[in-house]
Amino acid sequence: MKKITKIILADDHDVVKHGVEALLRQTISGPDIIKVSSINELRNQMLCQKDIHLIILDIKMPGGNTVEIVKDIKANYPQTKILMYSAHEEPQYAVNFIRNGADGYLGKSQPLQKIALAIKVLENDKRFVDENIEDEVFNNNGANDLSLSNILSHREFQILALLSEGKTNINISDELNLQKSTVSTYKKRIMQKLNINNNIGLVDAYRTDYNTSVN
Repeated sequence: MKKITKIILADDHDVVKHGVEALLRQTISGPDIIKVSSINELRNQMLCQKDIHLIILDIKMPGGNTVEIVKDIKANYPQTKILMYSAHEEPQYAVNFIRNGADGYLGKSQPLQKIALAIKVLENDKRFVDENIEDEVFNNNGANDLSLSNILSHREFQILALLSEGKTNINISDELNLQKSTVSTYKKRIMQKLNINNNIGLVDAYRTDYNTSVN
């Protein structure tokens, strides 16, 4: 379990950032907290900083599309966790962000202390969605569209396809010009999303999905 201590708070409302920061300083020992108010500031901090453990991200930020920034961060920094922190608590928002790479989704109407709970869940490499929408996110919504291309990000699906061809992490890192550790991180995320714990299961999942899509 990797402790989360280096955190970016991305929200354009100062009162939200200050409240979350106060909670984090009460619950985390020696946190390194960076506050940003726009997508551009977030991009700059990701370029300047090293080993960001977590981004707590409002779903609407000035300067860009938050779905796209989530996808971009996960493509370039797959080890960084992303917790969406939103005033919109309808399940479809959570489904959209999680399918595009976010690790968790929490509504702003929930007690502030739930952020601490979410961080503990993320530290254990599990996804966090508040219980008031969890069943709909993981069971009901998207029930008619469960193809792997919708569950996985583009990069995750690309790596799964290469794994199904029998390629090793080293082969994939060479082919996609990625670090071997980055490929390993993606593979771990794919297994978590699909609830699979071995290569044979990954190959079977890909082949089943492919056969279903072409029939």
